[in-house]
Amino acid sequence: MSVKLREKKLAKGAVKYYLDIYIDGERSYEFLDIKIEKSDTKSVKKEKKDIANLIRSNRELEYLTQNTNYLPKHLRHINFFDFAESFVTEYKKKDLRMIKATLKHFKSFVDNPKLKLTDVSPSIMNGYKDYLNDTSGLTGESPHNYFTRFKKILKDAEVRGLIRENPTRDIRFQRKTNDDELRKQVLTSEELQKLVDTDCGNSELKKAFLFACYTGLGYAEIKKLKWINIKENRLTTRRAKTNQKIELKLKESLIGSLGEKIKNEDMIFSLLNTSGNSISDNGINKCLKNWVERAKIDKHITFYCARHTFATQLLQYGANLKTVADAMGHANTRNTIKYLNYIDNLKDDAVDNLPDLKF
Repeated sequence: MSVKLREKKLAKGAVKYYLDIYIDGERSYEFLDIKIEKSDTKSVKKEKKDIANLIRSNRELEYLTQNTNYLPKHLRHINFFDFAESFVTEYKKKDLRMIKATLKHFKSFVDNPKLKLTDVSPSIMNGYKDYLNDTSGLTGESPHNYFTRFKKILKDAEVRGLIRENPTRDIRFQRKTNDDELRKQVLTSEELQKLVDTDCGNSELKKAFLFACYTGLGYAEIKKLKWINIKENRLTTRRAKTNQKIELKLKESLIGSLGEKIKNEDMIFSLLNTSGNSISDNGINKCLKNWVERAKIDKHITFYCARHTFATQLLQYGANLKTVADAMGHANTRNTIKYLNYIDNLKDDAVDNLPDLKF
């Protein structure tokens, strides 16, 4: 293996440095952004050549230590948050908002803006995992989702060779199963009827939320739903998050609640603000909160709770786990099991409420 500094002569007497790299019988070249002009003084030329030699030495050290735990000195001082911000700038996927949110939580957790990338250890990541679960105020699957997104940042650092090993490699995130918490996010049949009988303040939102409770669609799907998605009492669409296909039979009463069909390409629900844009998640959930309070339902309900409600209703009325997973657009039953546990608890409650017999 060798890494040698070479010179390439350019026009007008200029010289550009490049690295001639020979590893395992294969040769490659890396051109450096260092050019010596004919007009450069002797000291400037020497300084540029010294920098080029330093880069050569660093590259050689990187290749020599590639399969060891040794990390070259120049990589040990990279600030974690500087790297994370560059990662966010280049990141183009749909979960960008969650990437930014988990970074915000991590800043609160470590409270150290000078944290080095190489100092993000398994111990720190175990602590961050516990923070997300116990202290962050996040509920449901959010702690697990935030931790998963954070791992993407560290994975990128590992791929780039900035850290030798991902500190989350051996950490398993155990989701907390809090049945009381799920209970607060699920509406019963009786509570759904209460909402039907209670004024919402926004008739379109009322229709949309109740429709979601009987289809399991999220707000991202609801606000884009068109009449063409409903044919012969069947709904066909895809989950915005996973692109998983959803095909469901709709109850006639539910279709009747939507009003009269206009054109196939028209939106079913008009959930727009005064500017003509879709109402924000916060705006939707604020209106839902007021509606739920007017119905005298003591639960914390957001639009996403419609999915919880749909899943538990299906299970409660006889559907098996695979059927519910398909209806929810889950790729497998792993994410559906929590609803089955909730239904089992309801059965336990029902047994507890049976009258005692005097033996």
